[in-house]
Amino acid sequence: MSPVTNSILAFGLLGVGIVAAVHIVILLGQNNTTHEKYFKWAHRIGGYIFFVLYLFISVVMFQKLEEFNVLPPKAVIHSYIGIAILPLIIIKICIARLYKKFYKSLPIYGMVLVIAVYLQIPLYAGLYMISAIKSQYVIIQEKGKFVKVNVNIGRKVVQQKCATCHSLERVYAHVKTEPDWRDYVSRMRAKDPGVMTEQEAREALGYLVKNLGIDEMKMDIQIGMRIILEKCHKCHTLERVFTSKKTTAEWAQTIELMRSFDPHLLNDSEARQVNYYLSKVLARQELGLDKLKTNRITRQRDLLIR
Repeated sequence: MSPVTNSILAFGLLGVGIVAAVHIVILLGQNNTTHEKYFKWAHRIGGYIFFVLYLFISVVMFQKLEEFNVLPPKAVIHSYIGIAILPLIIIKICIARLYKKFYKSLPIYGMVLVIAVYLQIPLYAGLYMISAIKSQYVIIQEKGKFVKVNVNIGRKVVQQKCATCHSLERVYAHVKTEPDWRDYVSRMRAKDPGVMTEQEAREALGYLVKNLGIDEMKMDIQIGMRIILEKCHKCHTLERVFTSKKTTAEWAQTIELMRSFDPHLLNDSEARQVNYYLSKVLARQELGLDKLKTNRITRQRDLLIR
């Protein structure tokens, strides 16, 4: 189940609890018993819905907790409050059904339940919804389906998880296509399966694709330059690249020559980005040279005529 669905259900639980509590407070606070039956049944139905929703959300949340080896502090607080709600519900049901002499204390238990749920919801559902509204998203393919991933959460995952094994400079120095980043994340998880959950891996992948990814349908000078800085120094100095004077065709031949030396140096997408950068930034303008040559010949001809 997606985090958005979980958040909606959590707010639904809070809403049902508030409605049930309001009905019983109104019933206890009025002397007119004309609508007493309605308020009692509305409170009772609200209570049933609240209990079923709570059990369903609890099962889903416990399944999610299995993905964590070590719970973050926020998750620990969230879990304890959620677990504490169950005995409160059981006590309230027992008083209503078995211990009528404590019946007058039921509104207090109801209020405590609503407050407990209210304290619990902002820890995850509330913060998640705020983050979801402010965040950027990217669509990635996951098991044959397209999944929308929160880029802001992905950034936090990369900063927190990737830094446990190596420096973040090692991550940010690369630009890759989506399949390459997917392979990179999979290899990192294979080294330490507990380093991140499947959801965290998706979020990290989404961030990497969005900010450090190569769009195969779009040529980008900055991407091409970053690939050159990352790859070309492995075989020779970067000065050799930036001081060379070649035409676009010559640069294309150079790229293919470098790839023939090392087939794993550049994939097709990277080669296109590098070629685009070289053709736009470093390529010698053949047209300009031809024009200069023509002008020189014209001047020489004019001198001979004179």
